[in-house]
Amino acid sequence: MPQPESAELHPEGWEPWQIGEPLEQIDWLQSVIQSPRVISGLTTVQRSYGPGAGRPTKPVPVDLDMYVDSSGSMPDPRQRISYLALAGAIIALSALRAGSSVQVTLWSGKGHTLATKGFVRNEHEVLAVLTGFFGGGTSFPIHLLRETFKTRRAHNTHILMISDDGITTMFDQDEQGNDGWDISARALDNGGAGGTMALNMPADWDNTKASKWYQDAYKALKRARDQQGWNINAIARFEDLVEFAQAFSRRHYGPLKTPKKKHA
Repeated sequence: MPQPESAELHPEGWEPWQIGEPLEQIDWLQSVIQSPRVISGLTTVQRSYGPGAGRPTKPVPVDLDMYVDSSGSMPDPRQRISYLALAGAIIALSALRAGSSVQVTLWSGKGHTLATKGFVRNEHEVLAVLTGFFGGGTSFPIHLLRETFKTRRAHNTHILMISDDGITTMFDQDEQGNDGWDISARALDNGGAGGTMALNMPADWDNTKASKWYQDAYKALKRARDQQGWNINAIARFEDLVEFAQAFSRRHYGPLKTPKKKHA
């Protein structure tokens, strides 16, 4: 693949120096090497310069801002397998190993949040959050999303939500009266790398005839998808989160590496 040109000029060779050009541009040594008898304008040469190929740069993977639902409708990882925690771990560890920084927030009802101390590179801090549990109500911590993306981040950041239809509480008003829709749009804009929702709901959620509560939630999700560009993935069974996590990791952070088998 062609490399982008460098802004710095590099020597490419020599070209004739002609009378009228600046005298200091003559390469006297090269002129003498080419012709021991130096005649100005005939045997004198000067260096020629041109743009050089830039150094190949390694692609920088996007950072990850992940929010994992820990309300009462979710499994407690302390008692049984939580596929939310497992999926979160697969994705977060893939991001860390690719060189990204990760912020993880566990959330439930109002005031029930557990998060890493900003974007970190420490897998133990990430796993400590993912294995926590609240089991309370459902109220997305809009203020954390608002503060994280108040301004444009220095590194492009993908936003990932792992939840169910309760994620639509992120579009409510926050404690300051700000519109959650505005905060969501600003987060996507200042994150610069898009947003994904992995939600426990039927695969045909956008076509199904559901109760009024679900209809309202699905209507909000359609708006989030169509107007703001959220990539919404319906996860019919919690177990399917593992497959989602693997595909997400491959897409954003490269192929997953499996340990080599040891031969006897």
